[in-house]
Amino acid sequence: MDVDSIIKEQLTSMDMKGIEELFNIAGSNGSIFADTSPGEIIQSIIHGQPIFDFNDIIASICDLFLKEIYGSIILGVQLVIICIIIGLLKNLSTSFSDDTVSNLGVVVCSCSVMALCLKSFMDIYAICSSAIDTMSVTMQALLPVIVPLLITMGGFASGGILNPLIMTAITIFNTVLQRFIMPAVYLSCIFILVNSLSEKDYVKKLALFIRGFSVSAMGLSVTLFSGITVIQGVVTKSADGMIAKTARFSVDNFVPIVGGFAADSIDLILSCTTIIKNGIGIFGVIIILTLLLIPLIKILAVAMVYKITAIIIEPIGNKTISDCLNEVGNTVITLAIILFLGAMMFLIFLAIIIGIGGGSLWR
Repeated sequence: MDVDSIIKEQLTSMDMKGIEELFNIAGSNGSIFADTSPGEIIQSIIHGQPIFDFNDIIASICDLFLKEIYGSIILGVQLVIICIIIGLLKNLSTSFSDDTVSNLGVVVCSCSVMALCLKSFMDIYAICSSAIDTMSVTMQALLPVIVPLLITMGGFASGGILNPLIMTAITIFNTVLQRFIMPAVYLSCIFILVNSLSEKDYVKKLALFIRGFSVSAMGLSVTLFSGITVIQGVVTKSADGMIAKTARFSVDNFVPIVGGFAADSIDLILSCTTIIKNGIGIFGVIIILTLLLIPLIKILAVAMVYKITAIIIEPIGNKTISDCLNEVGNTVITLAIILFLGAMMFLIFLAIIIGIGGGSLWR
């Protein structure tokens, strides 16, 4: 029996509809990677063909970024128009020496700017939160498929320890992120917008402190969970290698007549299992990258619009509002950093699982 036949039989016996549906969900808002499946990735690995076409990926990223920029220009135009009105009201108040009406108009326009920014930020916040949730669901769907393959290859210690360890890390990380870190970033944005209603800085330093603390907490969480998992993966990989080599030696030397043939046959089957595990792991990496890149491009496009708008309105409008838009842009970038760090942690988890048994623990 050849490698292709063994792999096809193993793939037929596995239920991967849930994972493929997650790939469709990840790419529902845009397409960066071409439509693929675990079977196609495994065939590419077997035949030594490239899995990705990097030119197409770069072109897709550029097209999606420009599309998001065009979609966010409307927000920038609205903000510029409102700031022009604010500038006109201030000039009229200077000309006619009537501050009451103009100040009231400035406050109303400032509230309009705050409302537009808050609505836009809430949309970005929802996109980031949804992406992190889907990443967590993806990992929880991948582990029950990959870990049994890892155990089949002889990774008893790795499968028995890493599965609950990674599941626990994902649950705790998602809870901390959704209930503490991201709400803190949202609160800092509210403080920045409220501070824009006055020319004095009342809560700006508090908003910047909360935002900086959120990024630090995010980095600490990713480092902690990833570090523990990496150390545990290294330790269990060594234990699995020793167990597997002992088992192979026993089959080869203590089974009469057919011992060597049986050991070689098992080597072939476990090598095929390794290919399947790595193929599914790479498919998971594609899903995580899709869940990262598409929202990240949208978030960075909106952040760029905020930054450019702040530059444009500074000479024609209210400097306080210009500073506010610049800080809102920085807060949006903070969400992008949080999303990136979260995706990196999930990718580290997948890299650990793919790396274990990369050359077959049995050998």
